[in-house]
Amino acid sequence: MTIAGPLFVLGVPLAVAAVLQILRRWTAISVWLAALTAAGMGVLLTLLPLGGVWTFRGLTVELARPLVVMGRVVQIEAADIFVLRYIFFTAAALFLLAWRFLPHSNFFPVGLAAAALFSGVFMVEQVVYTALLVVMGAILTVFPLHESGGAAKGGLRYLVYTVLALPGLMVTQLLLDLFMVFPNDQGLLNTATVLLGVSFAILFGAVPFQSWLSAVSSDGSPPVVTYLFTVNTGTVWFLLLAYFRNYPWLSQQAAFGTLFTTLGLVMMVTGGVLAAAQQRLGRLVGYATLVDNGAMLLALGTGRMEGLALAALLLLARPFSLGLMTLGLQGLRQLTGGLDDHLALEGAAFRAPWSTMAFLVGGIALAGFPLSLGFAARWGLYRITAMTNFANAMVALGSAAAVMLGIVISMRVLLTRPVAPPGSAPVLKEDRLVVVLIVALLLVTLALGFFPSVASNLAVEMAQWYTFFP
Repeated sequence: MTIAGPLFVLGVPLAVAAVLQILRRWTAISVWLAALTAAGMGVLLTLLPLGGVWTFRGLTVELARPLVVMGRVVQIEAADIFVLRYIFFTAAALFLLAWRFLPHSNFFPVGLAAAALFSGVFMVEQVVYTALLVVMGAILTVFPLHESGGAAKGGLRYLVYTVLALPGLMVTQLLLDLFMVFPNDQGLLNTATVLLGVSFAILFGAVPFQSWLSAVSSDGSPPVVTYLFTVNTGTVWFLLLAYFRNYPWLSQQAAFGTLFTTLGLVMMVTGGVLAAAQQRLGRLVGYATLVDNGAMLLALGTGRMEGLALAALLLLARPFSLGLMTLGLQGLRQLTGGLDDHLALEGAAFRAPWSTMAFLVGGIALAGFPLSLGFAARWGLYRITAMTNFANAMVALGSAAAVMLGIVISMRVLLTRPVAPPGSAPVLKEDRLVVVLIVALLLVTLALGFFPSVASNLAVEMAQWYTFFP
């Protein structure tokens, strides 16, 4: 029996997700089954060449074979392989990180199903279905976001903004198709560009649509927030690049570089200022992510292949920094009964040292400071930006420094010695498995900081598939 690659890559995670929904009572089984399924998909996509065939007990999988559903073609192309790997490997790692924090959670079946839907975004040729799959994946992600008891405001706001971006993407596709028929109608291209920019600005949380980022990170369960900021955002990012690859005249407009450079800098400055003034650690995570999103758009605005590679490197670094940060945030919230403001967390480092270390090191990495993979990406971005506009590079560096200021202020609060006598404050008995995960992430983060070429080579390879830049 021969199965088309898209059917296997989409069908297996969805089938396992249905089984996991039944097995929610057994958290360990759910975690490992979800992680192994996602990792297995990633390994298959890594080891099996696109034109290769995998055979197992009479079952044959042809990765490049298209799947036709009601006249619609679903196919895996060479440029999609790297994106699919990122989605599945990141999802697998986040399932393991969420193990001890989300017992009997809906996150594991929902996260696996969402990973399948997001991978389908890059296999479907019609953008109408692509946009619908993005929205469906976002809807699934919202379900486990507030299982820990937080307010549902963040998830609802994220969902509203995602749905608002859907009509713009659909109309953009229609206008671009019309422009291919009437290439002299510049009005069609200009309107499509504006709609495309607004739609992706909403999805990225660009100013003035950034409120969902802070609301989600403040109210949501930290492991699910990490999934949303890495897998969901990564899907949106590569979808944007796919638009420019399929319609190269979009990136050839005179205002392309100025638009993305300005938008990226506005996001970085806004996020940096808000992060420096923030009194809640959850919101600090959201604003640091806003700055990181802005850095990726700034890299795109350079109009160079090196900029794309740096943006991809920033995206590869994010799961490690955010994973550490949210592991620490979850532990600190457990110490205070769900609170994450400075007043409640004063002196928390003496009661939850490993959670504190995870949050601080993750924050330093997300801000793009040594020693982390994010530092290599940010430093490269500052250099390439300074070649054309030194002031822009200084603004970007200042925004990162503002995030670092917010981390330092939080560090001072967490390291403030409690006034009460030692032993009178409750001490969090940190889970040994969580500590092991924290130590493992710390070691990987430091190793990638010392040897960034391991990830940078992969980032360059990913960027080379998007040839709309010289």
